[in-house]
Amino acid sequence: MTDTKTKSVKMTFKALYSYVLNTNYRNIMGILGILLSVGAIVVLSLGWSQLSIMQKVIFFIVAIAFTILNPISLAFKTRKQLKTSPSYKQPLDYTFGSEGIIISQGELSQEVKWSDITRIMLTKSMIAIYTGPMSAFVIPTSELGKDKGRILSTAVQFTADYKPVLSRNLKLYQTGKGI
Repeated sequence: MTDTKTKSVKMTFKALYSYVLNTNYRNIMGILGILLSVGAIVVLSLGWSQLSIMQKVIFFIVAIAFTILNPISLAFKTRKQLKTSPSYKQPLDYTFGSEGIIISQGELSQEVKWSDITRIMLTKSMIAIYTGPMSAFVIPTSELGKDKGRILSTAVQFTADYKPVLSRNLKLYQTGKGI
């Protein structure tokens, strides 16, 4: 895709929640939390007969904290953010061209050069285009329609020289087979 392609997208709960979960569980604290929960489940199941009621309750709370309670809490925060943030009230326009991506909303506009992209992550619900460790543009895949393959191929191929980190499921777009 050498010509520019503009897509107007509205943020969805599914895409934003996918981004929030990935951000929270793909760092050291998220991984430690999951390990702690799994460890509590193992101790609970193996030592059930030797544990007191109070120990069982404590291990049960630890077990569900990061595997059930935290995702529910994040879902409520995501829903609130989607409803209250002014940036999600109007669709964003993404223009994909040979120089980079222009993101605009109303009168505001920002250009992201392909060389500024450090990571591209694709999940079933969203594409996150990172320009720093914690800053990303999140695009719901459901909003891209039939252009999804072309846009992903463009992003992967134009950033290839700059070697951003790509999620595994983007590898087929490196060869153009994902179109």
